[in-house]
Amino acid sequence: MKKANILATAVLATLLAACSNDSDVLNTPDYADTPIGLNVNVGPMATRAGYDNTNLTGSSFGLYLTTEGTNSDERYNCTNREVRYESGWTIQGGQLLWKSNDATVTYYAYLPYTGTVGDAASYAFTVQTDQSSDSNVKASDFLCTGTQTATAGTALDINFQHALSKLNVTLTKGTELEDGLTFKSVKLSNCATEIVVNLLEGTIVKTTNSGQTITLYATTENKQYECILVPQTFAQSLKVEITDNNGKVYTFTSNKDLTFASGEEYTLNLTVGRDKVTTGTISADPWGEEQQGGDLVTE
Repeated sequence: MKKANILATAVLATLLAACSNDSDVLNTPDYADTPIGLNVNVGPMATRAGYDNTNLTGSSFGLYLTTEGTNSDERYNCTNREVRYESGWTIQGGQLLWKSNDATVTYYAYLPYTGTVGDAASYAFTVQTDQSSDSNVKASDFLCTGTQTATAGTALDINFQHALSKLNVTLTKGTELEDGLTFKSVKLSNCATEIVVNLLEGTIVKTTNSGQTITLYATTENKQYECILVPQTFAQSLKVEITDNNGKVYTFTSNKDLTFASGEEYTLNLTVGRDKVTTGTISADPWGEEQQGGDLVTE
């Protein structure tokens, strides 16, 4: 009798285990041919120039996506497909789908979108030389992700990063200047303005088109100015020209090599005197973080 009970218990346990395994299989979602969603943001979270998480939706971006083993089937792959915000991020030209739960999917993106990328391994982008308006500062900001790997059933995380550099110029009037004097414009000379980007890797291949002059945007009239620069080194050649309301030009030229790196934000503090412009410090922080001050950044 005891043997019969033991046997019956063993059979019941086997049946329950089988049912449990069947239940696990039935509860595993099948993502084959279901739509691919998108989560889009730019980091760091806060920045005053160019793109941030509050103004991304006003522009579109380019998306590249590859699903291994699908022979470029447009349901599972795309090349420079435009993505626009239409009550949510919408992939133009038809929804992309997951091929299966275990498909290998890679993707990368860049912003702002253009239909004439050409070779994604050597895409050229140029910043505006006239950045005196907020719209032209934004037009000078370039974002990219580099290649990422996707997990079926989860939204693609499009985590944009600033590929360029941001410069803030803060002006202080010397005590010898007249009280009514105001600064009308700030310009930065000897700038390179074009980059060649490898979109697959999210890296800058080279910087070109040197010797340009960029007009900065006045975030605070008469005091705070900013622009977006392509990453570059000024070999004792960084020159700032400040023009006042009387047309007089005050010039500062750095006597040190200054390097502006990708994704970094710099603040240059200048004191404008009657006969010369002097510098206090130039500090660097990741773009979007609060400026902490610091010593001169040189290379």
